[in-house]
Amino acid sequence: MKEVENILKKTGRKKFFLFLGICISSLLIFINIVLTAEKQPILRVGIFLDQTETSISGDGTFKIYNLKSNVLVSEERNRVVKLLPHDQGIEVLGKGVYSGPIEIIPVGNTKIIVMFNGQKYRYRGNIEIAIDKEHRKLNVINIIGIEEYLYGVLKKEISPSWPSEALKAQAVAARTFAIFNMNKYIDKGYNICASTNSQAYGGVNHEDPLTNKAVDETRGIIMVYKGEPINAVYHSDSGGYTEDSENVWGSFLPYLRSVKSKFEEKVSPPYHTWSYSINEKDLTEKLQKKGYKINSIVSIEPVKKSETGRASELVFTAENNKIINMKTNDFRSLMGADLIRSTFFNIEAIGKESNTTEDTEDKKEIEGKEEQKEQKESIKEILEQKKDWTIKELLELMKKNKEEREKKEVEKEEEKALKVEIVKLNTSLTFIFYGSGNGHGVGMSQWGAYGMTLQGSRYQDILKYYYQGINIIKKY
Repeated sequence: MKEVENILKKTGRKKFFLFLGICISSLLIFINIVLTAEKQPILRVGIFLDQTETSISGDGTFKIYNLKSNVLVSEERNRVVKLLPHDQGIEVLGKGVYSGPIEIIPVGNTKIIVMFNGQKYRYRGNIEIAIDKEHRKLNVINIIGIEEYLYGVLKKEISPSWPSEALKAQAVAARTFAIFNMNKYIDKGYNICASTNSQAYGGVNHEDPLTNKAVDETRGIIMVYKGEPINAVYHSDSGGYTEDSENVWGSFLPYLRSVKSKFEEKVSPPYHTWSYSINEKDLTEKLQKKGYKINSIVSIEPVKKSETGRASELVFTAENNKIINMKTNDFRSLMGADLIRSTFFNIEAIGKESNTTEDTEDKKEIEGKEEQKEQKESIKEILEQKKDWTIKELLELMKKNKEEREKKEVEKEEEKALKVEIVKLNTSLTFIFYGSGNGHGVGMSQWGAYGMTLQGSRYQDILKYYYQGINIIKKY
């Protein structure tokens, strides 16, 4: 108090309160900075979409609310609750019909359980059940902080047994990707989905202490380019070179540039080289189901390739020289990304339907000689059967042989017109794809990141190598 009195005497009461106001203001700014720094984004993750029914439970107590009216529907413990779409909203079986959405909130440390295809999936955070207005089906949405969301992502995307720096690089990439894509599906009522259309996410079932640790040790850290979060896409294996973004998706992004990546060779990824074959009939059926009106495929050729050697466009030649052009990424989607593992491939065609010719003239001559031989043998047999021939008998025998020879000559002349016999051989035309790498090839190669750690690279080094010109910052 004496210190305050001294200040009052020296500066006056007015100046003192001005000084006090500045101190309080500064303190509030500091508190706001601290609170803002600790605030993480909240995600709405579409985990099970377009469902005709949904069953919910929990490993402890949970509450069910009708969000529109904010009314408590029920409080349950270790009980399965079934929800169904209804003309008036959402039916909670045994409880009633509500306009929805319905929110399931855990009490304490309870994890909400969603049943799907006979399996139980546990989730942190809240679960919201919303009705899809277009399809009149249920969307199951997990409302969760981004850090806990990442717990359920990393093990789905990378092995927990990998070096910690590779795990941390993956954590930062996945966090940045999620923040960049926050509005990808916002018109559908959620931010991102749980499939590889966004990032694979499996909730508590797919957590691991080692990947959780990588998330915790990089909490709030993201990549930015000119101050803005980047689209931190990544893939399994580059096959030797990553790819420029415009060669895959058509849009130029300055931080997604092609770089040489031979680090995968240090760790021997399972699909660093691969092959896949499909016969012409099966390929034609797939194209027909896609809407192409063709009866058969004659050839496939890559017509456009990037500087890295990846095929960006394919041309299919069908019967009657009909041409089909297709983006290679569309072809991967058609065939399956687990079969055509990258666009880094060459194509070989083996087998075809072919015609062969056979010279029937030679064949007839051989047959004629065989017949003459048989005739001579028959005369010999006659002579051996009878020792004493009369002149009349011998003349009749010679006459008979002459007539048969003349007859053979006429038949032979008639058959000379049949010079060639067509023989059709059916061997299935098969296309074989010989490829390198696994995935779209843009951004960070996960197996490449693993290889870089073996030469001492930190996670920051890995990220700055695969994402050009970026900065790494702590956002919260």
